[in-house]
Amino acid sequence: MPTTPSGAPARRRTLLIVVAVALVLALVIGARLSRSEPRGAPAASTAASFVSASGATRWSTPPPSGLTATPALSGSASPLVPPAAATAAVAAAEKATGARMGLSMAPVGGPATATVPWTAGIMTGGPAWSTIKLPIVLANLHAGTATGTESTVRAAITRSDNQAVETLTRRLGDDAAAARAVDAELARHHDTRTRAATTSDRPDFSVLGQTMWSLPDQTVFMASMACTADAAPLRTLMGQVTSDQSWGLGTLHGSLFKGGWGPGIDGRYLVRQTGVITVGKSQYAVSMEAVASDGSFSAGTAALDRLAASLPGVARKMPAGTCG
Repeated sequence: MPTTPSGAPARRRTLLIVVAVALVLALVIGARLSRSEPRGAPAASTAASFVSASGATRWSTPPPSGLTATPALSGSASPLVPPAAATAAVAAAEKATGARMGLSMAPVGGPATATVPWTAGIMTGGPAWSTIKLPIVLANLHAGTATGTESTVRAAITRSDNQAVETLTRRLGDDAAAARAVDAELARHHDTRTRAATTSDRPDFSVLGQTMWSLPDQTVFMASMACTADAAPLRTLMGQVTSDQSWGLGTLHGSLFKGGWGPGIDGRYLVRQTGVITVGKSQYAVSMEAVASDGSFSAGTAALDRLAASLPGVARKMPAGTCG
């Protein structure tokens, strides 16, 4: 019959067994967490609080208050160095507001290879949210499933109406077919890297709204769309956005723009915008975004207001942009 360990050797063996069991449990828990959270996202459990009472799919909605976490962001930064004026503008806005920000600009009408010369700021992209409504509308105009004068298209752009754009999305087909149509529209306007989302791990929000769209790629798209003839009806509507959504680029006279906003899985709001500004006789495509220090929507839009005020000065340091 084997002898039973006793005293110090027995305690050491028991301690080793306890440590081994704890390590195994930690590995199992870690593996489960990594599968349940989006890649790069901080651990959080607040996403369920954003499901609408009706259970309907949401794009971007009036934000709740008191949100205090950081969303996971994704995107591809431009490899080229931004001009000093852009770097200084973003740094000044971040210092004044406490927000994390990103900015990309380009003259309109340039060759695709030179359309996005730089991206300034720590942020380089993230979920498209309602800015994806632009290529959705374009895809419908291109396919002949909508016209620029119909009320559904007007509501989708000027009021960012979610039901209107859901209707337009379904005209393109199911989620996979709609994504293909959006991809084709992006590629037609020189953004060949972005791929529209076909699935989402956040079923309470729209699939296409979860498309990861970097600021430089979005600026490539906007710089081309600013000049294409078939996008003229869309550009007209981008100049008629309602006053409650006319923050950021909307504070600049004569700008054309579309905003998007929504919470990360932890509740912090990413607020982003893309559009075209006119400075003198030149036009510039702009994409920018912010996450406020308190994570709120209102502070995010205020940060973009601050950054927008400096954009004419940045543009004057850049080559002129014109269509034609």
